[in-house]
Amino acid sequence: MKKRLFFADALHHVYFLAFDGNVLFYTRSDRLSFYTTLSVLAKRYGVTIVGVSIMFTHVHLMVRAADMAQFRLFMGQLIRTFSRLVREDRGLAGPVFNTPFGSAPQNDPKRQLSSLIYLLNNPVEKHLFAKALEDRWTFLAFYGGDPHPFSKPLRKDYASRHMRDACLLVDAESRAGRFLRPALLRNLFRPLSREEQEQLADYIIRVYHTIDYDTANNLFGGYERLLRAAEETSGKEFEIGEAFDPASDVPYLEMSRIASRSGLFDNWKLLHLTPYEQQGWKRTFRTNTHATEVQVRKFLHAK
Repeated sequence: MKKRLFFADALHHVYFLAFDGNVLFYTRSDRLSFYTTLSVLAKRYGVTIVGVSIMFTHVHLMVRAADMAQFRLFMGQLIRTFSRLVREDRGLAGPVFNTPFGSAPQNDPKRQLSSLIYLLNNPVEKHLFAKALEDRWTFLAFYGGDPHPFSKPLRKDYASRHMRDACLLVDAESRAGRFLRPALLRNLFRPLSREEQEQLADYIIRVYHTIDYDTANNLFGGYERLLRAAEETSGKEFEIGEAFDPASDVPYLEMSRIASRSGLFDNWKLLHLTPYEQQGWKRTFRTNTHATEVQVRKFLHAK
């Protein structure tokens, strides 16, 4: 196995892929659960997070740690903790992520810039958005200080009882240093209107704030320059072990919409289909989306 390269206090681009390249992050609750877990553990282990991009099948992070021991401890705990949450939530066994995770130190200023742009532009490269700024899960829209870039301003005094209760619970869990489990998040979102759901998602990201926006902005000389750099180039990264997949991720979005409408995310029916049912859904997804056979297999966790 290749020895992991690490430089103390340098930025490291980290990449980890779901087991077998399967889809892992299907829903907003999946992504927020990971984000809050990341936030809690980053604070607990004293690492700095400069960039995050949560995709359907993988995650990119930009991390700074004081030494290799701190870095390994944090990453190991992050992967183990979120894997446990996923297994418990979905009633599954076995690995959740491929191992080992990939990482590459970025101790040269130009490499730091390019690496962060690469991270932020993952959804653009996968044709999910025209700009990284448009994707909530790169968190780029939050780097400029806007507390609710994807929703209307939240006025708790005018909010519904369900919304106020959700905010109180999020505040309490954050203060206690606890991450939000997927089932809890689904319960929080369920009684809310569509507008309130968007507000709550932004609120959770703000309360569990973990990304060092100032460090990222300062690398580029300010937020506006970071935005321009993200729009002008996709960035490059050759040392973190990411298997390049030129296929668009739009089919995963299309299949997710069908699965949601069809109730396949209820009690995670999607991942507990019989072989006969799985064959039927393979035909449905191939007929009604732009998914390749491999993408359908990854979405269904099929062999």
